Amino acid sequence: MPLKPIVRFGDDPSIEELRSAIRNWLADNLTDEFRRTAANPDYLPRDAHDRAVAFCQELHAQGWFVPHWPALYGGGGRDVVEQVVIREELAYSGAPLVNTNGVNMLAPVLFKYGTPEQKEEHLPAIARSERMWAQGYSEPEAGSDLAALRMTARRDGDHYVLDGQKTWTSNGVLADWIFVLARTAPATGKRQEGISFFLVDLDSPGITRRPIRSMTGYPTFAEEFFDGVRVPAANLVGAEGDGWRVGKALLDAERSNITRAAQAQRYLDELVDWCRSQRGAAYDPLADPANRIAMARIVERVEVGRALSYRVAQQQAAGVLEPALPSLSKLYHSELTAELRALGAQILGPAGELLPADPDAVLDGHFSEGLLLSVLHSIGGGTSEIQRDLISTTALGMPR
Repeated sequence: MPLKPIVRFGDDPSIEELRSAIRNWLADNLTDEFRRTAANPDYLPRDAHDRAVAFCQELHAQGWFVPHWPALYGGGGRDVVEQVVIREELAYSGAPLVNTNGVNMLAPVLFKYGTPEQKEEHLPAIARSERMWAQGYSEPEAGSDLAALRMTARRDGDHYVLDGQKTWTSNGVLADWIFVLARTAPATGKRQEGISFFLVDLDSPGITRRPIRSMTGYPTFAEEFFDGVRVPAANLVGAEGDGWRVGKALLDAERSNITRAAQAQRYLDELVDWCRSQRGAAYDPLADPANRIAMARIVERVEVGRALSYRVAQQQAAGVLEPALPSLSKLYHSELTAELRALGAQILGPAGELLPADPDAVLDGHFSEGLLLSVLHSIGGGTSEIQRDLISTTALGMPR
């Protein structure tokens, strides 16, 4: 079933031509391997990841990988409506978009805070999928409470010397570089003071990297140990001690969730089509009124999620983003992801427990595997509990 949301973002004829062009190109260039894959390609084995990189490089040649970036840095120079349409179509089709940390998180920060030299060095390489990035925020004693981080960065001439540990590092296994927060000065007031933002080559002497496997079996995360790692001072993003503001802007840029909204629509459509195919069969899930009510609710939830994503994108384009809206979007889509996957696994019955590698898996195991992966979404990028706290203080004015 093609992407036909009740809510549409842009109804200009040129937008519909763009949708058609993307769909036609994907029909010719997107392999079944990725149409069947529910996981983020950053979590896939190396050989599949390499094929995903090659696909993204072909996508870049069409001007669709980073369509909203300026042409100077390898982008397509398109407006926010075109960007949303492109991202929707790619996500709905299952296109593997690699290096999400570089594209969706680091790049917006470099556009806002990076020096001309930092932009010139890193942005084109991200656009061409030539440099993979990891996010180095969490530490053993600092996850959602990020201000508790202990990694230090000491100035030594033209370098900073980093010591400490990062863990639960997104894309830490496959990445070439990592952006990290480190403490350059002790906090004298608020704990957020004295933190700085650095770009670090993971091949730097003194870095030890170890993979962490998730419950799905993917080497989803890694941990890194920094022992006297020398980082050029030119790799400091923003001013020394201003890392908290830089890092917060990064998380805001991450949370429009256009991609997750389109993926939710795809999984819902797959589930609806499968249920229709079971009419009259020995197991007809929609013969159960409870399942019909649950399906009606999830249709509503998916549409609300899409509308919420459009609102974030619209405000980001206008430069007037409501402070609590990114947290609201992140929380909503984390819960929607888990709810949709759980409903799918329930409606599929015993088949809902089979992972993609099982020859008897139904719908390519999207719902069983997706249910496991949905746990990550409620933790990564700030737990759902932290998002509720931010919403209550920034939007509702409640005391901490």
